[in-house]
Amino acid sequence: MLTFYAIENEWMALPQSEREAGIADIGQWFAEHGRAGKIVEGHRLGRGTKTVRLGRVRKKDLAMVSDGPFIEAKESVGSYAVVEVKDEDEAIAIAKRWPAGGAVEVRPVAD
Repeated sequence: MLTFYAIENEWMALPQSEREAGIADIGQWFAEHGRAGKIVEGHRLGRGTKTVRLGRVRKKDLAMVSDGPFIEAKESVGSYAVVEVKDEDEAIAIAKRWPAGGAVEVRPVAD
């Protein structure tokens, strides 16, 4: 799974025309890899995220809910794509072509 991160304030500070061009580039990236049969699933994520912190592993701490998608990071997750690839190297090669900047996390999906 590829998870795409960006600093939302930087994205929102771009002129509207530049954001629209970026969205078009992202659409082309998804279309290219979709046509190649590499993308199994992918979605842009909405705003208004809540983070639920459940505390320590296997403990009965009280859950805390806070606004925002931020978990100890300045970047937020903007979207994700599940890709069907033969190995990690192929996933990394696809991630390197992400047109929006920011960061892309490459993580295997557990069976």
